[in-house]
Amino acid sequence: MTGPRCRQVDGAVALRTYCKKRIQHIKQQRDLHECTKEHRSTSIQPVEPISDQSVPVRFMCTLRLNTFREEMRRGAEQDFHEPSSCSACLDKQADLAMNFFLRKKRNQLQAQLLQEKVLSHLYSKDTVCLLGEMLKDMPKPSDDPCEIWQRLMSTERPTLHDKK
Repeated sequence: MTGPRCRQVDGAVALRTYCKKRIQHIKQQRDLHECTKEHRSTSIQPVEPISDQSVPVRFMCTLRLNTFREEMRRGAEQDFHEPSSCSACLDKQADLAMNFFLRKKRNQLQAQLLQEKVLSHLYSKDTVCLLGEMLKDMPKPSDDPCEIWQRLMSTERPTLHDKK
């Protein structure tokens, strides 16, 4: 015999064997307990516990297989979530799309503003403009030399003697 029927028979045999061992062990312990109460002596040795108290491997495999089958059956019967028809999922998707759109537009506007500032700076701070700003405070050849010396002396410049 092979197949599911054979596994069920093997599992039943294993379960029956396990249960018989457990029942015998419990009866032995009960008899020992009654015997010690009647005789009140400590000379009687306790019954050795069953050496193999674990559940048979074949029975455990059968239980695992049955559990797995049951989980697969439940999974097959369960309805799956469809985001395309769920209103909460659609609302969240719309919200995410709106946030993405706003973030993209804000970045475009910021990039455009930055580009305008760069161009404005380049136009107003080209080499000729910078030279003109530097030269506007310089004395002109038509200025009176005494006035030039007076302006130079009035601006305080640190000298080597002042630092000491």
